[in-house]
Amino acid sequence: MTAQAQEPAGADPARPIETPEALAARYRDGRPGVAYIKPRVLFLKTEALHEAPVPLTIHLPPSGIGSISLLEAACLTALVRIVRPRRIFEFGTFLGYSTSLFLANSDPGCDVASVDLGDIASDLAEAAGYSDAELRSDDRKNDDHLRLTQSRLGPLYLRDLAEADRRRLTLLHQDSRTLDTAALGLEGAVDFVFVDGGHDFGTIASDTVRARRMLGGSGVIAWHDFNSGIHGEVTRYMAGEADRDIILSVPGTLLAVSLTGAAREAFLAAAAAPG
Repeated sequence: MTAQAQEPAGADPARPIETPEALAARYRDGRPGVAYIKPRVLFLKTEALHEAPVPLTIHLPPSGIGSISLLEAACLTALVRIVRPRRIFEFGTFLGYSTSLFLANSDPGCDVASVDLGDIASDLAEAAGYSDAELRSDDRKNDDHLRLTQSRLGPLYLRDLAEADRRRLTLLHQDSRTLDTAALGLEGAVDFVFVDGGHDFGTIASDTVRARRMLGGSGVIAWHDFNSGIHGEVTRYMAGEADRDIILSVPGTLLAVSLTGAAREAFLAAAAAPG
């Protein structure tokens, strides 16, 4: 009788990976699946690459539904500081909170582009009357509420950008499923993609296909709303990703992260002692 194989490190969110060395060993193990890591793993890597303390420039997050948390913002910033992308692309501008985070915490030469649907409030009048309980239990109603909020407020976190940051920013207003990455000169030209737009399975799959075209074999994709209690289709989609590759996640966040190619190797090398 063959003994059951031990599950890989980090498979249990209650026992996340705690060190860069243990994370490197998890990748050497090679088995696909979700690998939960403590945020300190990202922070240790950031500290190893920067002699001075690393600043985190951030707004207080919006109080309403739909934005990233402070811990998620810190984790995304750490990833950006480690990878040092030349170009970042974001699916889902919403109020511009994470867009402003990327602008404020990336290198001065990094371009940032973000896509969202734009003004679509005409069919969303009903969403204004949804209760908080409905918004936290019904993914369709939640998405309609987010679309209405975005249409009413616009990217308010981008209104007071410095001129230098404004020149680095491109805002696109269209359905991400129609995005022509080749025509926009994005294929193989992006190092970091944040997927936080539509939460239905088809849109997530479409956005991820385009994200991979943008990376061209090396870079980072970070998805939001993994293990969300509302947007279950994100988690269902990510199960397929985790069947094929190692997907990182930080307990206490809704982030899932894939690293590929040279970006993966550079990420793993940071702060990891020789094995």
